[in-house]
Amino acid sequence: MSALVTERVWRGLVPRSQRQRMWMEAGTSLNELLFAMAAGLIILGATLQSLSYFQQQFMRQQREVAQQQDLRLGLDVLAQELRLAEPGSLITAAQDQVEFSANLQGLSTIVTAAGGVGQTVLSVEDGRGWDKGKSVIVCWTDHCETVTLARDGQRHRLTVTQPLTRNIPSGAFISLRNRIRYYSRRDDQGLLRFMRQVDGGASVLVGDIREARFSYWDEQGQVAIEPALVRLVVVEVKLSDRGIRAVRDMSLRT
Repeated sequence: MSALVTERVWRGLVPRSQRQRMWMEAGTSLNELLFAMAAGLIILGATLQSLSYFQQQFMRQQREVAQQQDLRLGLDVLAQELRLAEPGSLITAAQDQVEFSANLQGLSTIVTAAGGVGQTVLSVEDGRGWDKGKSVIVCWTDHCETVTLARDGQRHRLTVTQPLTRNIPSGAFISLRNRIRYYSRRDDQGLLRFMRQVDGGASVLVGDIREARFSYWDEQGQVAIEPALVRLVVVEVKLSDRGIRAVRDMSLRT
């Protein structure tokens, strides 16, 4: 109502019947306003629900993309490391894991003075960068000896944990031997994860996978039962029930 009409109502200048009709009209407008507000709230709620749904879908797609990226990078690393593994260096060739030895850092050196039985120190060209606890292999002619470092390597010295059981001649070749394992394992929440372990230290490559499976083939393209005969490793990883998977063929160094 306008200010003039309101003033006339209060002064009693408007008849009673007209005043009742005016208040009824004003009440109807309020009801319409409340109804419109309620309808707006319903529409707003539906809009927010739709936005929440699309946000969840977007986040799920982002997780899948990140998973696929992690898996691609993880399989690239596995392929590179397997290429460093020589035939016969596979330790375990199982359906759910592969374990092998390789020189990941490319560390090698030469024995500069003969080492005798019972010694624990080898004189070498350069022992820097060789970490305590690492396994190394010493080879000469047709013999090889695997030893473990008792301390970090020094400029011209490597110290081993156990006394030598053979005489090692000058000129023998020494190289690092990392122990690498790729496998799947469930965490405390029951989620299956694709893992990488190097010399006992494990890390997660891809989390929340459905399956990781390895198969092994010899040089004739037949299924290899013995690890020593394996020349090709095939890994298949499934990420989810949506059929997303990755398959990679990886050859060992020949």
